[in-house]
Amino acid sequence: MPDTLPTDSASAGAPVPARAVARIVGRSAFEAALENRCALLADSPNASSAAFTVLLLRLRRRDRRIKLLATEGADIVLREVLQRVAGVLHSDDLVTACSRDEVGVLLAKVGQEGVARLACDRILRALGRMSQGAALRPQIGAALAPLAGRTIEQILSAVDVACEAAATAHARVVFASFDMADHDDDAHLPALQRALQTNELELAFQPQFDLVRSTWSAVEALIRWPHAPGEAPLSPPRLVDLAERHGLMDGLTRLVLNTAMREAASLDDQGAQLDLAVNLSPSMMADGGLPERVAQALAAWHLAPGRLVLEVTENSIVRDGDSTLSVMRKLAALGTRLSIDDFGTGHSSFARMRDMPLTELKIDRLFIASMMTRREDMQIVRSVIDLAHNFDLRAVAEGVEDAATFAMLRGMGCDAVQGYFCARPMSADELAHWWPARPRTGFESR
Repeated sequence: MPDTLPTDSASAGAPVPARAVARIVGRSAFEAALENRCALLADSPNASSAAFTVLLLRLRRRDRRIKLLATEGADIVLREVLQRVAGVLHSDDLVTACSRDEVGVLLAKVGQEGVARLACDRILRALGRMSQGAALRPQIGAALAPLAGRTIEQILSAVDVACEAAATAHARVVFASFDMADHDDDAHLPALQRALQTNELELAFQPQFDLVRSTWSAVEALIRWPHAPGEAPLSPPRLVDLAERHGLMDGLTRLVLNTAMREAASLDDQGAQLDLAVNLSPSMMADGGLPERVAQALAAWHLAPGRLVLEVTENSIVRDGDSTLSVMRKLAALGTRLSIDDFGTGHSSFARMRDMPLTELKIDRLFIASMMTRREDMQIVRSVIDLAHNFDLRAVAEGVEDAATFAMLRGMGCDAVQGYFCARPMSADELAHWWPARPRTGFESR
């Protein structure tokens, strides 16, 4: 890298404006931070806090009058790009110059595509305000870890391929797909097929607390594969992706529905009468046979349809719009309830929400985790709660980790919460022992 390019935030030439909150660093510092993030991911394979996103921003000019790489002012342009990119990101994020026409970004606490897209949109708008903005044609390749890889080599390879795909397709932003990354998890396929046949997969259950009635109201079923081959178990997102890519989602969904309803029936015997939330994958939401399988499971375990909450992500209801809407309406006709999970990170619209038979919005944990320290996230949470109520929907917050957040959500009128502060996910046996001794109220004083 030429000496004229910035090597760290102190030697970037022109000072970074006060509005810049992300750090501008040199390549070595950027790669060291990326290595640290990969190490954290390896140590905490199931922790959502370990996820992150890498962006590769490639600069091109729309015209041939002046080539960015050939001008004496290229370094000046690059410095302004670095400053503008840093100015729209967060203090935990890092920005570096990879070359005179490439900028790398580490979004340290972003693990969802919807949130990463928001960051990309902010970057593109910021660059559009440059004096050279009309001539520049920036493109972004993005890679989410661990989805695009778990090692620095895999992630950098995936983000580079995504950036090339953006240039070829003349797109503004392209996210690395599994086809762009190494499918290390494919080695687990035979074991997953056996696990589905022998019922080796397990469910954990996380209780949900109703803030309006001050009582425990539901449990969310969470898939686990504790005996997966390898040094560490596959995280739920990786497990679901593996099943999605190899046509195993039907069997996985049947297992989850029947196992979850069986445990709900067992809790009924203890007088719990808790509602049951089950996550559905994007492919299942476009499967016309899903409503019949849900109906069969409800009948088999004598569970009232109104007690079953089926959670779908925002992006899954956009991907196959007409098919998904048809399936949702059939599920609603059964009497089941429908929830948008991770709300706020996807691409749903008011018009689409108006047409969907929804019963609740589940606010993404990303906003809940930082709402007490970031005014913007506090406003987002408040707005989602108001939006839900304006649509006659329940607002549920996930990822509640402390008493202050719990109390604030209650004050905002949030309907229900779940998170480690209230109760951690637990096995069916642990849940059966927890229920009789469950805390009733007084979370604020814990």
